[in-house]
Amino acid sequence: MKSTLLLSAVLSSALALVAARPEPVHVDRLVSRSYYEEEARSRGNSGKDRFGSLKNKKNFEISFYHVNDVHAHLDEFRPSGSSCTDPSRGCVGGYPRIKNSLFLNAGDEFQGTLFYSIYKGEATSSILNQLGFDAMTLGNHEFDDGDDTLATFLSNLTFPVISANVHSTNRKLQRNIAPYKVFSAGKYRGFDLAIVAVTTETTKSISNPGEGTTFEDPVAARHHRNVKRFVALTHIGYSQDIALAQESTDISLIIADNTTAGAQGPYPTIVKNKKGEEVFVVTSYRWGEYLSYIDLEFDSRGRVAEDAKLKAEVQNWAKGFEPFTKQVVGHSTLLLDQATCQLGECTLGDLTGDVIAGMSPSNTTSPFTGNTTAPANGEIFAGGIMNAGGIRSAIDAGDITMRQVLETFPFGNALVELKFSSSDLWNVFESIVSKSSVFNPGTAVTSFVQVSSSIRFTYDASGPVGSRLVSLTVANARQSTRTRAKTWVLAGIQPSEFVTLDTLDQAFVNYLKGLGGLQGTADGLANLSIELDGRIATVTP
Repeated sequence: MKSTLLLSAVLSSALALVAARPEPVHVDRLVSRSYYEEEARSRGNSGKDRFGSLKNKKNFEISFYHVNDVHAHLDEFRPSGSSCTDPSRGCVGGYPRIKNSLFLNAGDEFQGTLFYSIYKGEATSSILNQLGFDAMTLGNHEFDDGDDTLATFLSNLTFPVISANVHSTNRKLQRNIAPYKVFSAGKYRGFDLAIVAVTTETTKSISNPGEGTTFEDPVAARHHRNVKRFVALTHIGYSQDIALAQESTDISLIIADNTTAGAQGPYPTIVKNKKGEEVFVVTSYRWGEYLSYIDLEFDSRGRVAEDAKLKAEVQNWAKGFEPFTKQVVGHSTLLLDQATCQLGECTLGDLTGDVIAGMSPSNTTSPFTGNTTAPANGEIFAGGIMNAGGIRSAIDAGDITMRQVLETFPFGNALVELKFSSSDLWNVFESIVSKSSVFNPGTAVTSFVQVSSSIRFTYDASGPVGSRLVSLTVANARQSTRTRAKTWVLAGIQPSEFVTLDTLDQAFVNYLKGLGGLQGTADGLANLSIELDGRIATVTP
């Protein structure tokens, strides 16, 4: 028997390591002091050179400021991730807060809000150029709209973009990517500093680079370089940065990206390399909510007011989409949480799964499809499944606007309806909870899942890989076999039979309108009151 499953792409990202620099950086010892705060910190230069000062002949002192995974959050936002429509409720982040800082960017500026959905890289490049980044590396999301969009974005930047393992036959793209950036502080006794960068090699399978764009294995590349000491600016995943530090003999500092699941580890995370020396690994959470710095000269900690000129420019860009995004499409009595969706069942995940299931033309029980004909060949409709990483922002209690919907589902991904055998469906969920693909052994699966109410599963996170799924129940199904299958690949799936449906944001809006009609509300829009119902459960050891 087969089950029909509506699937919004479950992404996989096996992460890579770093490589390359031109000249050794002579830094005898790194001593750090860090600040990791909800609002950006200021740093007075007091006439000092931007590359630090030398207090004695042995130590080169320098400060690193960094952000990552901003995902087009040019303006300030609520801590829950939603837009700052009411500043009195408390807002954080936003590039206008950090006008006068010198810092590095670990990638993923693309995707996440309407500043990208509407303007692609145009608004982002305008704002970034005013901030004066020293260097930026490429995240996987920079390739989501293909090489040409990225190439145009890079050509508009006035600071260097670096990634040692990205190579492209697209000339416009390649000429705007350097493998490293050297900062020369020659007047400080020749203490040159090289920053090398790398992008996850799984970008090819989880994003949309062109056929002529490749991602070299950074591990292999690194060992071909005569490196001694340098700073790595990476977008390869925090856990892989830790592994990189442990395997290195030459890295002093790793400025990393983040999985956006939360602040990773202590700041800095101190790792011993093969020589027993300390390597500092730092990351700055997401969206520009934090401006982080690791400073060898202990600095002041004053708060930064928003820069008025830069704030005005952000607001001017926002005028292009504000009328549309202010449309109210529904209401919620409580916060629809996104922060825990990568860890387990969450309210916004439950709603999203039900939205996907409810809008499927094969769902004969859905009041929204109008379909009263059962699928052929004895097939049943299993439900909706959503990769948790695709839910990008919480939705606050109160009116639900188009802006919130588009910021929650910013990618414009179309939903697809796929046919699975019951055994394949089991293996899909086994792959997710084991974080390793059953269909393509050795391929990591890094996103958790959210499901519709018709699907319930239990897993044991402490169990062996490949045997963590304890139970999987699909409403109306007559059987659920555990026979291992080899036909479906979780990442980069190429199904032989599928139906393309609406984009998720449109399905979400249509669902709210349909539910509002059933509820008979005065404005015809849904009033949501979502409670967790235990559709995802874990076994307690």
